[in-house]
Amino acid sequence: MVLSLFLYASSAHAAAGHQNILLTLDEVKALVDFGEVTLVDARPYIAYKKNHIKGAVSVPTDETFAKSGRSDLVASVTQMRGLMSKAGLDESSKVIIYGDTNLLNISRLFWVFETFGLSDVAIMNDSLTNWGKHSYPTESGEQSIRSSVIYPTLREGRLATMLMVYTAMKNEEESLIDARAAVEYKGEQSATGVYGHIPTSINIPWQSNFTANFSKFRPIDELKDIYKGVEQKKMNTVYCNKGKESASNYVALRLLGKPVRAYDGSWHEWSLQEGLPIEKGH
Repeated sequence: MVLSLFLYASSAHAAAGHQNILLTLDEVKALVDFGEVTLVDARPYIAYKKNHIKGAVSVPTDETFAKSGRSDLVASVTQMRGLMSKAGLDESSKVIIYGDTNLLNISRLFWVFETFGLSDVAIMNDSLTNWGKHSYPTESGEQSIRSSVIYPTLREGRLATMLMVYTAMKNEEESLIDARAAVEYKGEQSATGVYGHIPTSINIPWQSNFTANFSKFRPIDELKDIYKGVEQKKMNTVYCNKGKESASNYVALRLLGKPVRAYDGSWHEWSLQEGLPIEKGH
C-alpha cells in the first residue's frame, strides 16, 4: 500500500492522518524517491507534454468518458483497458494522481480508477505549480512507456445505477447526497430544465469539500463536521449534474472511511427520465 511504502521510506507521520488518500507534496516526493509508485497526470495531454512531474504518465480525465452514447458517462471497460494499458498501469499499481487547479478532474479520475479495480490510489493534495516552486523535478515532452497487460473489472460497489438510487431513496439506512449548488438543489435553477432534487437527498455542494481558494481538500476535521449527518449510514450515494462535481464528495467520504458510491447518471439522467419522483425546496 502507498501508506506502508511511505512509512518505510520515512517516518513522516502525516500520511496516517490522510488515511492513504490525500498526500502532501513532501509525502509524494518521498514516495517518488523510494520508488514503486506511479504518478498519474490528470490534465489534458497537451498540458502534460509542456510540463509534468518527472516520470509521470498521462491519463487525462476527459479521456475517461464514454466515446459513444452519452458522453457524460464513464468509459466502457474496453476503453478503460486501453487507457490504463497505454499508461503502463495494472492491478498492482500504486497510483498517485495530481494536476494543477483541477481538483474536480483529479477527484473524478480517482473514482474512475477505484471503480475499475485499482485498490491503491491516492491524490496529491496540492498543485503541479507548487511542486515546481519547491524545485522538485519536472520534465517536458512525451514519455516512453511500456504498455501493461490489465483486465479492469467494474466494481459495482463504487457505481450506482438509477435503480439503486430509487431503492436507496426508500431505505433509511442509506443516504443520497446532492453535490450541486444549493440553488439547483432547491429548484431555483437547473442545468436540465427540470427543477428540484432526488427525494430524500441532502445537499452538500461540491465546493464544501475544498479550501476557500479551491486549491486543496479541507482538513479531515472540517470534513467530519460537514458529513456528520451521514456518519451512521451503511451506504452513501453521491450525485451532481453529470458526475464530475460529486466525485469530490466521493473522495471526501472515502477519506472519512465511509461507504460511498457515485451515481454516474446523476441529475441529468434522473430528471429527464419520465415518471421518476422529484422534490423541490429544502
